[in-house]
Amino acid sequence: MRDRETSQLEKSGKPLFSRLCMLVVLGIFCMLCACGEGPVWTRDDPRTVLSGFLTDAEYQDMANVWEYLSAETRQKLDQMASAFNASAENGSPRKGYEMLRTGHLLSSTREYRKIELVSSDDTSAELHIILHDETYKTVTLHREEGRWAIDLPI
Repeated sequence: MRDRETSQLEKSGKPLFSRLCMLVVLGIFCMLCACGEGPVWTRDDPRTVLSGFLTDAEYQDMANVWEYLSAETRQKLDQMASAFNASAENGSPRKGYEMLRTGHLLSSTREYRKIELVSSDDTSAELHIILHDETYKTVTLHREEGRWAIDLPI
């Protein structure tokens, strides 16, 4: 039995070890390609950034969502958290990202049909989130520190 398996491997021209190594290298290559673009909030296309924001908000990953926001929006949320903390008698203090709610733009990514880029230049972009009933919500993004940042209407 052993001789027959060995002879079949020899007939194929590639030993099993070589095939295994090739699969491992292919797997590493695929992982590097997938991870090579970095976090979504660093992407160059404002539509991709907004789509990532909506997805992370739907999954309530608010610490991650914080990374998408403009400095002005973060400041407003930090002020809301400070006001809440000053009025709360007991309990742990809230952070700015804890003041975010899924429904700041949409309550679910299933609500929208597509994201359209209305206008864009080097410093800002205006996008429409087109809903299923053909109405839309306008979102503004600004370039901050070389990346697109979302201004929430807070």
